[in-house]
Amino acid sequence: MSPSRVEAPLSYEYPKETQEQLEYAELEALDISKLDQPGGKQELAEQVLRFINKNGFFYVTGHGFSDESVRRQYALCEAFFQLPLEEKLKYSCDTAKGDFRGYKPQSTGKLAGRDNDERYNIPKFTPEHERPHPQLIKDHWDEIRDFSLKIHNDVLLPLLRLFAYVLEIDEEYLTSRHRYDAEGLEYLRYMKYYPRAAEQDAQVGNIWAKGHTDYNTLTFLFHQPIAGLQVQTPEGRWQYVRSPRDAIIVNIADALEFLSGGYLKSTVHRVIRPPEDQTDRPRLSLIYFARPEAKILLKPVESPLLRQLGLQVETELFARDVTAEEWARARIAKDHRFRTGLVDQREKEIIAGVNQKYYD
Repeated sequence: MSPSRVEAPLSYEYPKETQEQLEYAELEALDISKLDQPGGKQELAEQVLRFINKNGFFYVTGHGFSDESVRRQYALCEAFFQLPLEEKLKYSCDTAKGDFRGYKPQSTGKLAGRDNDERYNIPKFTPEHERPHPQLIKDHWDEIRDFSLKIHNDVLLPLLRLFAYVLEIDEEYLTSRHRYDAEGLEYLRYMKYYPRAAEQDAQVGNIWAKGHTDYNTLTFLFHQPIAGLQVQTPEGRWQYVRSPRDAIIVNIADALEFLSGGYLKSTVHRVIRPPEDQTDRPRLSLIYFARPEAKILLKPVESPLLRQLGLQVETELFARDVTAEEWARARIAKDHRFRTGLVDQREKEIIAGVNQKYYD
């Protein structure tokens, strides 16, 4: 069998949950199946209004994904990372130019502390993103495509309509800026964090991914029982994010904060060394990053709710006509410079004089 012809296992079994007593964030769960029920949209909107200023992390249930379909994607994720490194490197992404499509290897040597994960990003299934993929991915193309499309159509779009309803604007305003067939980069990510010796982790403060916000619209994280994901509370404390098996973890990201005038806040989160009863296991992640169309300006929508709250103002970023693609590419490129050692400190300015906050 050739290196590129790795057969994916038929199924994937999750690692055991930690038995340690951790401090977990109390997150709300939005059951989006209620959107099709009488009064369901109003009920969910009231729920959003109650929690959204406290935490931009929440759960989505009633999403329609079977446990088997999620584990199947994890099986493919695991099989991909078992490919030889020289095979994976054929599909490397060009992060120096702000492009996350394809493979990003784990850093080694003195840079290992900055970058302890491998990633493979599979973009939207549109002509714009046609590119080579490993045979493993091509062999399972249809099921990966169907999984990605279901996230976009059955989870992202309903949530965007719900947020538009909360903002008291046209319910298709946000969805019309996230058309699947339009130019822009959404992607499904297979990700793997590697276990490290306690001494190695201690040198970097036990942090696997520094505190940050995402630069897209919404991030969807599927069930992963290896504890390590933490969210920063409004008071500045770090709390673990529990990962229920029947729920998708969702976090609000930069683009949605910009489009909502700061009302829907991009959530600060990080990944740290797992509890001691899980430190010997790699941490696989299955993540979907939804992003506005490439040419959408990151300006706040005209909203009665925002006017009422005094948020209908332009910030430095909005005034510079920055597009979703420009913001994302700039953030990816800046991350590349730090991750690969071109600079020793994270750069504050991202684009057009607009700064990014860093945590930790």
